Amino acid sequence: MDIFAPYEQAHKQEGEARQRMEEAERQLLDAVSSLMSQRQGRLFLRWLIHHCQCFSAQNLAAGNCGPSATTDAVRLGFAEGRRYVGMTLLHLVQRSDPGNLPQLLQNREDEHDI
Repeated sequence: MDIFAPYEQAHKQEGEARQRMEEAERQLLDAVSSLMSQRQGRLFLRWLIHHCQCFSAQNLAAGNCGPSATTDAVRLGFAEGRRYVGMTLLHLVQRSDPGNLPQLLQNREDEHDI
């Protein structure tokens, strides 16, 4: 009986999980590159980032106490989750090609489409 077998199996499983993760990331980067290569893809990414409200501030009234403060906290938490998704998408766009982010943020090509 090999006493190191469980450790070797765990190491092997970790390596396989890392390979699957790297493959999934490569596929995501390829998908973003494909979207960025098409005008409609860039329009879709801009639309998604706009709805994630990455570049807008949440307007909450200062000094609220009571039940409305709880509601404001829930709204703020939801908004931050939405913003996190958008920022993760922006990071993915930048990692796929550093030139993609400036191209995505420049929206002159699609002004008449919106």
